[in-house]
Amino acid sequence: MPHYQTKSQRQYRYERIAKAEGEQCILCYIEKGIRKGPPKAKLIIEHSDNNKENWSWDNLHLACYSHNKILEKLNVQEKIKLLSSYSDQLERDRERENLPTWKTIAKEEIPYEYGPPEMRAHKVFLKRWLARVHQILSEEGSEKKKELIARSAHYAKCSKQTSSNYLEVYTSIDSPFMETNDGEGNVIITFRNQRKA
Repeated sequence: MPHYQTKSQRQYRYERIAKAEGEQCILCYIEKGIRKGPPKAKLIIEHSDNNKENWSWDNLHLACYSHNKILEKLNVQEKIKLLSSYSDQLERDRERENLPTWKTIAKEEIPYEYGPPEMRAHKVFLKRWLARVHQILSEEGSEKKKELIARSAHYAKCSKQTSSNYLEVYTSIDSPFMETNDGEGNVIITFRNQRKA
């Protein structure tokens, strides 16, 4: 997607992020417990990876001007890790408060003719989950099972339990991934027979 976004495109993205995460600065909320947002504070669409052409939803959050300036001083990996952690915590908090989250929005936006909400959401979650697992294993060769479940759940915007269920299916004997143990006794996930699917 191009760097330039029309006013209506930016407005749509802003409104969708605000619906899923609240119209507030994610850092003010997590670090200070303050729901800081309009009309008192101007919010900026923050790109976790600093790539202004990456408009994927998991890369976007709302931040106030002062936190935007703080984030600019972090290297990309630190920034991604920080915002990913904050996003996970915010998602849990909003679930407890019965507020909209990325998961509930995904369920709402899949057309009704494709089954009940859980089945429709599954089609979105599984596709994103598989893409993320393939990416992680392609780049890193292997990953601890617990970390892989959490990382892929965050990317797919599904629960850790759903991610764990997917992994159980995709590490069966006829599947592309497998469980093994590293030298420290950790369960790790790799491509089956070390070949990349």
